[in-house]
Amino acid sequence: MNILALSCEDSKISKAIKVSLAGLAFAIIIGLSALVRIPIPGTPIPATLQTFALLTGAGLLSRFAAVQMIFWYLILGLVGAPFFAGGSGLNHILGPSGGYLIGFALASVIIGFFDNKKIRGPSRLLIYLCATIMIYPPGLIQLKYVTGADWNQVITMGLVPFVIFDVIKAISAFTCVSLARKIH
Repeated sequence: MNILALSCEDSKISKAIKVSLAGLAFAIIIGLSALVRIPIPGTPIPATLQTFALLTGAGLLSRFAAVQMIFWYLILGLVGAPFFAGGSGLNHILGPSGGYLIGFALASVIIGFFDNKKIRGPSRLLIYLCATIMIYPPGLIQLKYVTGADWNQVITMGLVPFVIFDVIKAISAFTCVSLARKIH
């Protein structure tokens, strides 16, 4: 067996492990940020710092690590880590806020695949804002399905109280990632 081929294979395995561990680390950060919950009157969904951690992690990681980050996050929450807004387990994925978790995956893919160092300024910020917006459709659809509320109530419960806070989190994540890239 060729030693150079072995070394190359070891390097690929080492890189895959590093990517996976980076995704796991940010998944834990997202999960811990779910513990910062602000109850919002009139809605079963609390405000959290999850989207800030999600967008920041997706912006700092490689595209594949960003996708793995969400995979790890969902697995950890499913097996019992209290990483979902309100707890853990399948009941939370199927509950009123579960659709937003699907939106997290969409947002992570958008940031991971479209935010790169060649894109600058307002265009990059627009990517973060679009990623944030993509969290809402699956969240609102599931909220409607689970609660049986009409669309006006769903928008009032699942969108209106969060928009300004989520825009601030998207701008903050964009700023943190931009500063980190300047340092690196």
